[in-house]
Amino acid sequence: MVLSSSPSDLDLVVRAAWLYHGDGLTQAQVAKRLFVSRQTVGRLLEAARAQGVVRIEIDARCLSALDLATRLRDTFGLADAIVVPRDDEAPKPTGRVNERVAAALAAYVRRYLHPGAVVGVGWGDTVARALSMLAAESLDGVTLASAAGSIQAISQSLAGDPKVAHHLRVVPAPLLVSSPEAADLLRAEASVREVLDLASSASVTLTGIGSAGPDASAVRSQLVTPAEVTSFAAMGAVGDMLGEWFDANGRIVSAATSSRRIGLGLDRLREMPNVVGVAGGRHKAEAVLGAIRGGFLKVLVTDENTAEELLAKGSVTAGAARAATSARQGGRAAR
Repeated sequence: MVLSSSPSDLDLVVRAAWLYHGDGLTQAQVAKRLFVSRQTVGRLLEAARAQGVVRIEIDARCLSALDLATRLRDTFGLADAIVVPRDDEAPKPTGRVNERVAAALAAYVRRYLHPGAVVGVGWGDTVARALSMLAAESLDGVTLASAAGSIQAISQSLAGDPKVAHHLRVVPAPLLVSSPEAADLLRAEASVREVLDLASSASVTLTGIGSAGPDASAVRSQLVTPAEVTSFAAMGAVGDMLGEWFDANGRIVSAATSSRRIGLGLDRLREMPNVVGVAGGRHKAEAVLGAIRGGFLKVLVTDENTAEELLAKGSVTAGAARAATSARQGGRAAR
């Protein structure tokens, strides 16, 4: 079919464009509706763009976020970065930011979901929200393996979501226990080791990044007290992942909780592929930067404000980058 500028052809171009772009029909459905071939529909849609019937615009906020993601990858040596555009008209409570970032995390992780896949899961509000956003069919044949012991509030939330609970392998122990001796005993349990070994084999691992402020996620989840976080900060801690704390240069602050925690250690995360760290809010920037400098994550999912703050704070130091690379190549064992 040769298209011309005649009224009849223009009418057909507009009809095809409306059905495809406006009503969301597939090209095959449009072809059936207009009694033409799929090839003709393709030509009609091309004509719609060429003649200005359809104009495609990209929201400037999305372009800005895409540029920020590219700069994050280049500046910090990340394998990938996802930046959620800011919503200037929306309220700015932490929960709203977490919800938007969680939606981006859910969209990102879908590429790894297939029968037989193992997804490592670190406890955190944003990770839990992301899992709840996944469609049940996308989890068919997928195992969600906990990468650390349980936090009661979050484990109860996930257990209440049948589609997630059906696929979730939980470490049968709390994330933090009362003493190093108790932690040693639990780590030696076969049931604990089995889940952590499974998480260690994950093709992708999702984990939140907590800050060391008074409103830290570790405090909100009652994992530690505000006084404990204050003491960790006095030791130099700026954030935590999987309940293990680190400083601004990505060095593990072992004196904080390392000896009392149950889970994969940050040293192990350095060696694993596709560790996706998720965090939203400018107050998380120092913690995220420390995690990047430590080499604990390969991919970052965050919001536009946090991305801007990270880029303003600078790049990975050469020494920290070398240390992280050396650690990844050295094959350290998990804690």
